[in-house]
Amino acid sequence: MTWFVNYRLDNFISVADRGLAYGDGVFETIRVFPLYFLHIEDHLARLYRGLSKLAMPLTLEQKHNLYAFLYSDVLPLIHEESVVKIIVSRGEGGRGYLAPKQCIHSIIIGILPAPNYQPQRDKGISLSVSPVTISSNRYLAGIKHLNRLENVVAKQFLTLDDFESIMMNDKQQLVECIQSNLFWCKQGVLYTPSLALSGVQGTYRKAIIANQFNYMIQIGHFELGDLMSADEVFITNSLMGIVPVIRVSGESFPIGFHTRKLQTLMQAKDMHGVQ
Repeated sequence: MTWFVNYRLDNFISVADRGLAYGDGVFETIRVFPLYFLHIEDHLARLYRGLSKLAMPLTLEQKHNLYAFLYSDVLPLIHEESVVKIIVSRGEGGRGYLAPKQCIHSIIIGILPAPNYQPQRDKGISLSVSPVTISSNRYLAGIKHLNRLENVVAKQFLTLDDFESIMMNDKQQLVECIQSNLFWCKQGVLYTPSLALSGVQGTYRKAIIANQFNYMIQIGHFELGDLMSADEVFITNSLMGIVPVIRVSGESFPIGFHTRKLQTLMQAKDMHGVQ
């Protein structure tokens, strides 16, 4: 693994950094190939949106510097499919929760090996239903902030038999999985939960919705029963792409025609470097 801190080759940050003390920041994980970053514009847009929501936006110059560094210094180091992780915190300062008036960001960029999700994409995976609920907070919904304790705890309940676990809010409405977004298909219509109050607005979820001209897509508030009556189920994130679900809490689902069709469509776009 290779790490840069504030654009210098390094892997140390201050113990007083607010990202460490309070989770005061955001992060992105980007799938990258030797010639291009996958969906980089969407990742950076979510990064900037999250920083703005936390009242520590990057200036135009800072955005330019980050973008230029990714292409001039990071991309030349990519010789095979990899993962680039970007973490931006508020840096040091402030008293307790009170943020400093002058924000000096900590910008951390890492190059990591890419996990191999091909077996899961081919054969499908099993889901459980997590006992851990996701908090509803319209102000923080959608962004990928550094406070992921609900996901950390949910991961500890995940058994070896299940690849992922469905997480719901306190109203027992579907939100997402621990590290992926959730879709299902019924009678040719695609469904995915609303993320207006909680969850992460995944870049691959966004790409699927934006590229579907042959499907009606329903985004709304759904319960577990809606999912269990589906014809096909799949999960997505930017690293795994589309992964079919063959079992949810012991109930079997087929890897259906629509899931395979969407896999083919999206993989073709990925391999051609569509942003």
